[in-house]
This record gives sequence, structure tokens and C-alpha cells, in this order.
Amino acid sequence: MIFKKWSLSIATGFFLSMSASAATFEGSLSDQSIKADISVSKDSYFLDIGGMHDTKDGSYGYIGAHIEDKDNSKDYPVQIGLGARLLAVDADLSGNDSGIAIGLGGFYRYTLPKANRFSLYASFYYAPQILSFDNIDKLYQAEVRGEYRTLKNAKVFLRYGLTSVDYSKFSSSHKMNDSFGLGVSLDF
Repeated sequence: MIFKKWSLSIATGFFLSMSASAATFEGSLSDQSIKADISVSKDSYFLDIGGMHDTKDGSYGYIGAHIEDKDNSKDYPVQIGLGARLLAVDADLSGNDSGIAIGLGGFYRYTLPKANRFSLYASFYYAPQILSFDNIDKLYQAEVRGEYRTLKNAKVFLRYGLTSVDYSKFSSSHKMNDSFGLGVSLDF
């Protein structure tokens, strides 16, 4: 797929040209899927690249850019981010099942007071028809998870994710990444 080469080149250029102050790797597994994300941040913005492969539902990859805000003034920091993701999807259906979409959205992380090792995280991205191309009519992607900070720079989490894609050639939406998974997040 031409998008894979194109997106890898752009992402590599972004990451190499940016003098990052922090980097994060996140990965999760379920019985039939694997998901990974790498992000680099500087001050109040970050870039990320990631993807998911499911043995039954297909694969997707993305490149994203976000602006984030962290409130560390209390013992329960809040982290909020808004941004966009360029997503490439291949659903492994019977043809006409790949496309590109630009999802707009963000994430929210809340660390529990008096139990600052526990946090809740949620994200949502939506690509309406005007931002969906090739065979995709619209797309949304959502994830929720409970996190536990095991080390200063590491978290483990239980996640539930869902990506729903409406194709122009199919009568119903196709669900990908519709599962629970265990994961780890490492800060460098």
C-alpha cells in the first residue's frame, strides 16, 4: 500500500526533526489483536504514530498531531489533548474495504485523588464523510482504559477499544478493534 510508505516517511521526518523532550511507547494485546503507539512530545504538543492488527477484522495505522494541557497543581493531575489523526484502514473484507480518513478528537486522563497511581483514560476521534476518502463514508474510534502506575515511568492498563468504519460499498458498518486488551505504557 502506497500510504504505508508515504506515512512512514512523513512520520520519520517529524520524529527526527523534532528535538523531543519526552517519548512514550504504548502497546496492548488481546486474544486476536495487537496495538502499538509511539509518541514524542515537546512542551504542549505531541506527535504520534501507531496501528492495530486484528486477525479477523483487518488493520489500521495512523499519524496524529495534538495539543495537550496538563494540570499538575493538585495531587490528581488532569491531562487533556485535542488534535487530529490521519488514519489508513484495510478491513480484510471482500474488496473495496480500504481507505483514508482524517479523524478529529482528543483524549482525557484523570488521576484519582488520594490514589495517584490509578488513572482513567478515554479517547474519541471522528471522521465525517467530508474527511473520509476512497471507500470510507465515515469512521469513529474510541477507547477507554483503567491505568495503574507500576513504576515512575511505566503503567499497565486494561483497555476496551472500538473502531467503526462505514464503507460506501457495504450496507453496514464494520467494527474493528472491538475488544478488551491488556497493555503497558513506557515513558522515556
